[in-house]
Amino acid sequence: MRNCRTNFFGNLVVSLGLLFCPAVLLAQTSATPGATNSRGARASAAVPDLSGNWAVVGGSPSWDPSDPRGDKPNQLPLTPWGRERFQANKPPFGANQTFKPNDPHQLYCDPPGPLRMYSYPWQFTIVQTPAQVYILFEYLHIWRMVTMNQPHPKDMDSTWLGDSVGRYEGGALVIDTIGFNDKTWLDMVGHPHSDALHTVERIRRLSHDSLEMQLTIEDPKTYTKPFTATRVWKLSSFPMGETMCSVSEVQSFQKNIMDRTVSPSPAK
Repeated sequence: MRNCRTNFFGNLVVSLGLLFCPAVLLAQTSATPGATNSRGARASAAVPDLSGNWAVVGGSPSWDPSDPRGDKPNQLPLTPWGRERFQANKPPFGANQTFKPNDPHQLYCDPPGPLRMYSYPWQFTIVQTPAQVYILFEYLHIWRMVTMNQPHPKDMDSTWLGDSVGRYEGGALVIDTIGFNDKTWLDMVGHPHSDALHTVERIRRLSHDSLEMQLTIEDPKTYTKPFTATRVWKLSSFPMGETMCSVSEVQSFQKNIMDRTVSPSPAK
């Protein structure tokens, strides 16, 4: 088990640093390739500047690289265990969408998982420090911590977000994550995963206004081979706001909107 006290105080110190010294941290950790710093020295291209509010573009509810719209969700190479789990899922999007899903997030406001977070039409931002990189999501105000230049711990719990370690490579932030629980879905169309899920994200800035991520998904319990998908986000000029998941609001929407939509009209 991890030393929770050490993690708590370590994160507290970093959080205070983010609040009071953001300019110093950014100067230490990020640079636009070819740019110069305040002293006129050429900035290092090894650590890219990934800052900004990035807007998630809709229309890609699936991580299947050949079917981002989720029109053919059955075509991913599922194992027998994975196919059984997939067929039991009733998603709110894609070819198998239903107004009465059994999506744990929509039913109970369970965390949707880090991969699904990239599909919701809200923003996220990346905060870079020397020891950690933080990905802050507008939706649910969820934040991920990526520990830089360190191995995964040998003894770790399975968690909603997994354990993420990172490094800079070729102008990209590379994030390696393991240690997931199996309570979330990969995406909005109901593709499952197991606790053996292993993901690698390669995030790089294509231009000042665009951010690209190549995501490789490996899960031998659920899929017979790994697959890689790519998404691009646009820089947003809007500040991030508060967007929460409320069970009472979800139930009210289901009762007053969804159920009335699918209920048969009374006979005349």
